[in-house]
Amino acid sequence: MDAYQLFREFYTSLGMPLRVLIEFKARRAGRNPGEVFQKPWLFLRYVEEALGRHNAELISTLFVEFVRRRRIYAQSAAEALWSEEGWRRFLQELGGI
Repeated sequence: MDAYQLFREFYTSLGMPLRVLIEFKARRAGRNPGEVFQKPWLFLRYVEEALGRHNAELISTLFVEFVRRRRIYAQSAAEALWSEEGWRRFLQELGGI
């Protein structure tokens, strides 16, 4: 399983209204929302800035559940979208490096 493709599927699963809100607020803050597809570990930072820490934590939990529903048992899934090191560990667990 390609981790970047998995992230894209997760992002799409969030639904259009939430994605539009995140992207709008990210742009208003001078961010490039498309950058998260090259650097997924930035995603929750953007969400936190736009919608608050509690919503970023909720989306992190949704990502973990999304990964589990695909029968991928990655212990680092909870950290993958929070930091570059977390993403690196996630890639290693999926065999992406």
